[in-house]
Amino acid sequence: MLFHGRLDSVNGVGVNKLIKNGAILVTSPSDIIDEIPEFQGLEKRIIKRNNLVKKEYRKIYEILDEIPIGIDEIAIKTQNSVKATSNLLSLMELEDLIDEIPGAGYVKKYKD
Repeated sequence: MLFHGRLDSVNGVGVNKLIKNGAILVTSPSDIIDEIPEFQGLEKRIIKRNNLVKKEYRKIYEILDEIPIGIDEIAIKTQNSVKATSNLLSLMELEDLIDEIPGAGYVKKYKD
Protein backbone atom coordinates (compact mmCIF):
# COMPACT_ATOMS: atom_id res chain seq x y z
CA MET A 1 0.00 0.00 0.00
CA LEU A 2 1.33 3.47 -0.93
CA PHE A 3 0.33 6.79 0.59
CA HIS A 4 2.05 9.63 -1.20
CA GLY A 5 -0.01 12.44 0.30
CA ARG A 6 -0.94 12.84 3.95
CA LEU A 7 -4.21 11.14 4.83
CA ASP A 8 -5.16 13.82 7.35
CA SER A 9 -4.55 16.77 4.98
CA VAL A 10 -6.63 18.33 2.22
CA ASN A 11 -3.40 18.64 0.20
CA GLY A 12 -2.96 14.85 0.09
CA VAL A 13 -6.39 14.05 -1.34
CA GLY A 14 -5.57 14.73 -5.00
CA VAL A 15 -2.33 12.76 -5.07
CA ASN A 16 -3.87 9.81 -3.27
CA LYS A 17 -6.85 9.85 -5.64
CA LEU A 18 -4.50 9.72 -8.65
CA ILE A 19 -2.65 6.75 -7.15
CA LYS A 20 -5.94 5.00 -6.40
CA ASN A 21 -7.07 5.52 -9.99
CA GLY A 22 -3.88 3.93 -11.39
CA ALA A 23 -1.63 6.92 -12.03
CA ILE A 24 1.71 6.19 -13.68
CA LEU A 25 4.90 7.48 -12.07
CA VAL A 26 6.82 9.67 -14.51
CA THR A 27 10.51 10.14 -13.81
CA SER A 28 11.73 10.77 -17.36
CA PRO A 29 10.38 11.59 -20.83
CA SER A 30 10.70 7.95 -21.83
CA ASP A 31 8.06 7.05 -19.20
CA ILE A 32 5.58 9.21 -21.11
CA ILE A 33 6.64 7.84 -24.50
CA ASP A 34 6.20 4.28 -23.21
CA GLU A 35 2.64 4.95 -21.97
CA ILE A 36 1.11 6.91 -24.89
CA PRO A 37 0.57 4.90 -28.09
CA GLU A 38 0.78 8.01 -30.28
CA PHE A 39 4.34 8.55 -29.05
CA GLN A 40 5.57 5.05 -29.87
CA GLY A 41 8.51 5.33 -32.27
CA LEU A 42 8.85 9.06 -31.56
CA GLU A 43 12.57 8.79 -30.79
CA LYS A 44 13.17 7.09 -34.15
CA ARG A 45 11.26 9.86 -35.96
CA ILE A 46 13.35 12.51 -34.17
CA ILE A 47 16.61 10.80 -35.16
CA LYS A 48 15.34 10.56 -38.74
CA ARG A 49 14.44 14.28 -38.69
CA ASN A 50 17.92 15.19 -37.41
CA ASN A 51 19.51 13.17 -40.18
CA LEU A 52 17.36 15.01 -42.73
CA VAL A 53 18.52 18.47 -41.64
CA LYS A 54 20.34 20.05 -44.55
CA LYS A 55 24.07 20.51 -44.20
CA GLU A 56 23.85 24.32 -44.31
CA TYR A 57 21.42 24.28 -41.34
CA ARG A 58 23.28 21.84 -39.09
CA LYS A 59 25.46 24.34 -37.20
CA ILE A 60 22.40 26.35 -36.22
CA TYR A 61 20.24 23.29 -35.55
CA GLU A 62 22.83 21.80 -33.18
CA ILE A 63 23.00 25.06 -31.18
CA LEU A 64 19.25 25.35 -30.72
CA ASP A 65 17.36 23.63 -27.94
CA GLU A 66 14.15 24.32 -25.99
CA ILE A 67 15.54 27.50 -24.43
CA PRO A 68 15.28 30.41 -26.89
CA ILE A 69 18.53 31.83 -28.27
CA GLY A 70 18.74 35.24 -29.92
CA ILE A 71 19.96 35.77 -33.46
CA ASP A 72 23.09 37.64 -32.34
CA GLU A 73 24.20 34.76 -30.14
CA ILE A 74 23.48 32.25 -32.92
CA ALA A 75 25.53 34.34 -35.36
CA ILE A 76 28.47 34.48 -32.95
CA LYS A 77 28.37 30.74 -32.20
CA THR A 78 28.16 29.79 -35.90
CA GLN A 79 30.66 32.48 -36.96
CA ASN A 80 28.18 33.79 -39.55
CA SER A 81 27.01 37.32 -40.16
CA VAL A 82 23.67 38.32 -38.66
CA LYS A 83 22.29 38.69 -42.20
CA ALA A 84 23.36 35.18 -43.23
CA THR A 85 22.07 33.77 -39.94
CA SER A 86 18.74 35.55 -40.42
CA ASN A 87 18.38 34.08 -43.91
CA LEU A 88 19.11 30.56 -42.69
CA LEU A 89 16.72 30.91 -39.74
CA SER A 90 13.96 32.06 -42.08
CA LEU A 91 14.49 29.06 -44.34
CA MET A 92 14.57 26.72 -41.36
CA GLU A 93 11.26 28.15 -40.14
CA LEU A 94 9.73 27.61 -43.58
CA GLU A 95 10.92 24.00 -43.51
CA ASP A 96 9.25 23.52 -40.10
CA LEU A 97 12.49 22.81 -38.20
CA ILE A 98 12.46 25.73 -35.77
CA ASP A 99 10.15 28.28 -34.18
CA GLU A 100 10.75 31.91 -33.38
CA ILE A 101 9.59 32.94 -29.93
CA PRO A 102 8.80 36.67 -30.30
CA GLY A 103 11.10 38.78 -28.18
CA ALA A 104 13.06 35.74 -26.96
CA GLY A 105 14.77 34.01 -29.87
CA TYR A 106 14.69 30.70 -31.69
CA VAL A 107 14.07 27.13 -30.55
CA LYS A 108 14.02 23.70 -32.15
CA LYS A 109 10.52 22.74 -33.13
CA TYR A 110 11.12 19.09 -32.30
CA LYS A 111 13.09 17.96 -29.27
CA ASP A 112 16.00 15.58 -29.65
